[in-house]
Amino acid sequence: MNQNIYVIIVTYNGIKWIKRCLRDVLLSDVNVNIIVVDNGSTDGTGEFIDDTYPELELIKTSANLGFGQANNMGIKKALGYGADYVFLLNQDGYVEKNTIRKLVEFQLSHPDYGVLSPQQRNGDGSALDKKFDSIVLSSSCIINSFEDSGTTVYNVYFVMAAFWLISAECLKKVGLFDPIFFHYGEDGDYLSRIRYHGFKTGVVMNSIGYHDRHERVVADVQQLKSFYASQLASLTNINRTLAFCFSKVTYYYLKFSGKYLLNLKFDLFKENNSAFLDLIFKTNRIIAARNNNKKTASILADHELIMTGDRVEAQ
Repeated sequence: MNQNIYVIIVTYNGIKWIKRCLRDVLLSDVNVNIIVVDNGSTDGTGEFIDDTYPELELIKTSANLGFGQANNMGIKKALGYGADYVFLLNQDGYVEKNTIRKLVEFQLSHPDYGVLSPQQRNGDGSALDKKFDSIVLSSSCIINSFEDSGTTVYNVYFVMAAFWLISAECLKKVGLFDPIFFHYGEDGDYLSRIRYHGFKTGVVMNSIGYHDRHERVVADVQQLKSFYASQLASLTNINRTLAFCFSKVTYYYLKFSGKYLLNLKFDLFKENNSAFLDLIFKTNRIIAARNNNKKTASILADHELIMTGDRVEAQ
C-alpha cells in the first residue's frame, strides 16, 4: 500500500497506557509514521517516549492545550510532510495489526468518507466500548448501513475521536479542530462540519480498536460539564440554524434545572446554571466559529513549532 499515513497520538499523563499503545501501532501491517504530542504531562510520559522511542517524532508542549489544539499541531506537521491520511489515536487506545490498513483500504474505494472509525471495543476486547455501543450504534446516530466485501459499514452522524482515520482531502477542505473547544465536543463539531462540506463519516466493523477506559468512574458534576461541552458542539453545528440550536440547549437546561431542584441536588443545579451561562457568554465566539467553519479551510504551515535537536517543543 503506497500511502503516506501518519498516526497522531496526544498524551497527557498517559504512562499507564502509552507503552501498549505505541507497541500496537508499531506492529501495524502497513507502514506508518508516528507523531506524539505530549500535552504537558507530569507523570514521565514524555521522558518515557524520549528514552524508549527516540526515533519517533515528539512534540512537547509546556501546558495542556486540550485535545483539539494538540491534535492540530500533529495534523499540521503530518500535512507538511505530505500525509495522505492521518490516524488520530487516543493514548488509551490499542489497535490490531490490520486496523489501520482496513480503514485505509475502505477509504481508497470510498473517497466520499472523510472520517472513518473502526469498531470500538473495551480495553480487553470482551465487549463493545459502552459509549460506542450506547451512542454510536444507537438508531439516533446511524444514518444507514451496508455490506462491503463481507463487512458491515455504518454511515453515522457521530463517532468518538478515539480512533479516527481522516483523509488529507477532508482536512484540506474542512480544516482543523475549532479552537473554541478545549476538551469534549470538538469531535461532534468536526463531524458536523464534514457533513456540511460534503463528506461522510463511517464505522468499518471488521476493523477493530480497543479503548481502555471501562473501569473509570466519572462524578456527576464532571458528567454534566462534559455534557455542556458537547452542547457547545450543538451550537456550532452549521447544518442547523443558530436559533434552533439555542432552543435545543435551552430545553436541556430547563429540564435539568427542574430535575436537580426536585431532587434537592443543589450542587448540580449550580453547575447546570454555570455551564449554561458559559455557553451564553460565548455567543459571539460561536457566531464567529459558525461563519468561519462554512468556508473552505486554509491550513498553513505551523510557525509556532521550533526544532530543538531531535525533538520539537511548542512555544
